[in-house]
Parts: sequence; structure tokens; C-alpha cells
Amino acid sequence: MAAPNAAGSTSVTGQPALETAVREYRRTRDYERDMRERRQDGWRVVSVLQRPGPPAGVRRVVIGSGLAKPDTEYLVTYTRVPQPDPQLRPLQWLLDPRLVRRHSSRWIWSVAALLLVALLIYGFLDFFADAVPF
Repeated sequence: MAAPNAAGSTSVTGQPALETAVREYRRTRDYERDMRERRQDGWRVVSVLQRPGPPAGVRRVVIGSGLAKPDTEYLVTYTRVPQPDPQLRPLQWLLDPRLVRRHSSRWIWSVAALLLVALLIYGFLDFFADAVPF
């Protein structure tokens, strides 16, 4: 029996079992961008199937008249050797670039400003509460 690899799975021959992912892209630009990112993560392109995409609306008439070509869709198969999960430090996930967005810091600052304004109003009300006779 073969010993498991770092990810815990092996094939019958003792080689590490490959991870496989199949993705479908509607645009060439999306395919090229994702392919570059996946290569950096250790993925390898096994096969690419190209097919014309379904035309919609006015584009169907333009394609039928021969003035334009249909968009190409891609069905891509990727493989890689399983990677062990990296040991992250506590709260390391907060630095993940997919988590950070352009408006996230604006949202945090607006909540902090609202809390400060509420604290200021409470302070004024508490300070002037003794000056108003009831």
C-alpha cells in the first residue's frame, strides 16, 4: 500500500493524486487572467476546449449577416499536485487581498465617526442636563 502524501491522498501506483479543476469562461480576457493567476498557484493547463458562444439579440443578426464573429467560450481543465495547507499566523486572514476592497476602509471610518458624534452628543446632553431646571 502506498503511503499518503502531504495532502493525505495517493493513487494506486503510489504517486500523489492530482487535484483537478474544470472552469468555463465566456470571454478570452477572463480566461487569460485566470490562467495567469492559477499558474502562480501551481496549476497546469491540461486541455482547452473552444466553442462559439451563443449570440444574443442584435448580435445574432450581425453574426448571421457575416459582419461579426461569435464570441468564443473556453472550457479549461487544470491539474496540480495537492499542496499542504500553509500554517497561518492568527489573524493572517485579514491580510488576504480578496478580502480587502476599496470601500472597506471608508465604511470603517464612517462607523468610527458616527460613534464619536454620538459620544459628543451624549457628553453635551450630560453636561447641560444640570443647567436646565425641570
